[in-house]
Amino acid sequence: MELHHPYRSRRISMAVALALLMPVAAWGQPLAGNEAGVAGAGAAQGDPETAPAAEQAPTSSGDASTTNLGTVMVTANKRSERLQDVPMAVSAVSGSDLQRQSARSFSDYASRVPGLNIVSQGPGQTQLTLRGVTSGANTPNATVGTYIDDTPYGSSTVYSAGSVLTPDIDPDDLERIEVLRGPQGTLYGSNTLGGLLKFVTVKPDSTAVAGRLSVGASSVSGGEGGMDSHAMFNVPLIKDALALRVNAYARHDPGYIDNVATGEKDVNDAEVRGGRAQLMWTPSEAFSLRLSALAQNLHGKALANGGVDVDPLTLKPLYGDLKQSRAPGTGNFGVRYRLYDASINADFGWSQFVSVSSYSTLDRQANPDATVAYGPIVNPALGLDNGGYSINGPVTLGKFTQELRLQSRADQVLEWRAGVFYTREHTTNQQDVLSFDATTGEPIALPFTLGHIAVGPATFTEWAGYGDITWHATSQFSLLLGARYTHDRTTFNQSGTGILVGDSDFTIKGSDSPTTFLLNPSFKFSDDLMAYVRIASGYRPGGPNVGVPPGLGAPETFGPDKLVSYELGLKSTMLDKRMTFDVAAFYIDWDKIQLTSFAGGFSFLGNGGKARSQGVEASWQYAAAPGLVLSANATWTDAELTADTPPGLYGYKGDALPWVPKWNAHVGIDYDFPLAGAWSGFVGGSYSHVGERKTDFQAVPGPRFDAPGYNGVDLRAGVNIANWTLKAYVKNLTDDRGISSMASETTDPLGSPFGVVYVTPRTVGLSASVSF
Repeated sequence: MELHHPYRSRRISMAVALALLMPVAAWGQPLAGNEAGVAGAGAAQGDPETAPAAEQAPTSSGDASTTNLGTVMVTANKRSERLQDVPMAVSAVSGSDLQRQSARSFSDYASRVPGLNIVSQGPGQTQLTLRGVTSGANTPNATVGTYIDDTPYGSSTVYSAGSVLTPDIDPDDLERIEVLRGPQGTLYGSNTLGGLLKFVTVKPDSTAVAGRLSVGASSVSGGEGGMDSHAMFNVPLIKDALALRVNAYARHDPGYIDNVATGEKDVNDAEVRGGRAQLMWTPSEAFSLRLSALAQNLHGKALANGGVDVDPLTLKPLYGDLKQSRAPGTGNFGVRYRLYDASINADFGWSQFVSVSSYSTLDRQANPDATVAYGPIVNPALGLDNGGYSINGPVTLGKFTQELRLQSRADQVLEWRAGVFYTREHTTNQQDVLSFDATTGEPIALPFTLGHIAVGPATFTEWAGYGDITWHATSQFSLLLGARYTHDRTTFNQSGTGILVGDSDFTIKGSDSPTTFLLNPSFKFSDDLMAYVRIASGYRPGGPNVGVPPGLGAPETFGPDKLVSYELGLKSTMLDKRMTFDVAAFYIDWDKIQLTSFAGGFSFLGNGGKARSQGVEASWQYAAAPGLVLSANATWTDAELTADTPPGLYGYKGDALPWVPKWNAHVGIDYDFPLAGAWSGFVGGSYSHVGERKTDFQAVPGPRFDAPGYNGVDLRAGVNIANWTLKAYVKNLTDDRGISSMASETTDPLGSPFGVVYVTPRTVGLSASVSF
């Protein structure tokens, strides 16, 4: 029997001649002038806690007098610096733009980032993919890291559904969202094979009281209505020294899927509640302490039950548009995020010291319907006429992290950084097969246990040391060299009982010591034109195998998978900051891929197969006239296996990697214009395209299915009246049924029905907000 575990489931030539002819100047000698690409001493020290907010945020498109794109500041390299000066592919979506487009989740802004794709099984169950680095919806562990400010959030292991339970934080009151494309294994560590997504919060302001309130209503085509409310309040407690910032929100995300088995309507609605509090103490310009707490709860009574039932060959719904058939009493899904962190920044003049401490928890409850999978097998064996089955699967994660970093000023000939990192995770993951009457939902008492597996407790610890040196050989040429050494250890216990899984109780230990590296030369033709080469590596931790009792032929442990990326990029700002154009070409070698295989009816992890991903990303933005901003991006990705998958999985050399479209594209326009008196208006819209994708590799011989490409059109318009904003919007104007994920609901990976999760149908909304 196979239980549903959390992970159900040539080279671009870059010949670079580095003419390193200049002798190394004295250690710590400042560069002449300010030609290292850093604006001012505060930026040179790179303290994102104390840098002025105006320097950290891109210019808002909400200003009718805007004639250029402003200066975008990011912390991608753990320093505050101009986006134009970062020698790698980074995208930044500002908080004002997120508010403008009424963003609520990844699906609202993913298309704005070149190379970013999502595979979603519903709210709170989203896998992020960058540059095609994925082995599919069954990927057990995340290939894209997630940070909230300087704190990693989410699991580094396979024991708590780390690839799916990506924290989809409500983006209200954010400074911006940064997406770092390409492996970040040196500076950020494990689980950043494809890149990193970072939520950058707005820091407390000790100079002025400020606040914002907003309310909104929405309606989904074929579904119900939704509501949302957001509040933010910032207050100085000690003028210029101590401030508190609090934001809170509550949302009802409307449902739109009907359950034909129970007669319930709009079953896939969700309730989201959360907030964040930050206390920041800045007794001097040389020191800051920030304490932060974040909480978010998401719950839905049917979110664990996938989407709509379809025929996998035709993709036609079996019961009608936006309809499913699920047993009563199943489908409950809830996830709770908690994060507590403290960060210290101390400026010694010659260097800066940073300490970041955090403790986070994640709790998931899920009870998906498994009647279609197990009913045909179990009911005849037990003599039941109408037995229904579900899998109760709570997951808990507790994670402590500590990072200490010392780094030089950024305006030195030899710029350096050194740091240490420690994390400890404790995970439990339980799965119980429950029985009930498939018509009424009433429990059926059986004289034996059907199936129980306790995955964990699993304890994961990691120590890492990292460092890099940047040689600013001239005012134009720089060379960055970096490395990171990691040692991790995992202790994992699993027990099981029941007629479907048998009895087992075992403990396995595993450890790894991977090393990652970075070579990153760059050349500035001017302050606004830079070319760079980036050769970087990344990895994911291995560990003890989950799910398979010893003696069934599965390895006791699996190793880390690793990749090396080769990137060539050009970044430019033109026309007096009215236009930006960035382009990057990449080639990625991925080895020892962690893949799900099968033994004795159990799924397990092994290392096998190789893959490569190559592509080109381009993004463009243009302030065409006062208040008018045009934008576009496009991505071509060719990701495929370069060796067959191991036995137990049917993927062959040349097969496309799952859920990776060849083409992604996005075009946007925003226009702000003055009206009479204190009134102004704005309108905007966007078009996005996600290309056709292959679904997951199969566990049995047979064809893989195609998920068709789809398009999205969003429109928005509003007016500003003094400090009030009134807005209307339409998302998915054409009501496209874009497929976000699909998989068989039976024990046969090719068997009908398939559960398909669509992008949200056409949504119309109104909102009002006031700032003070």
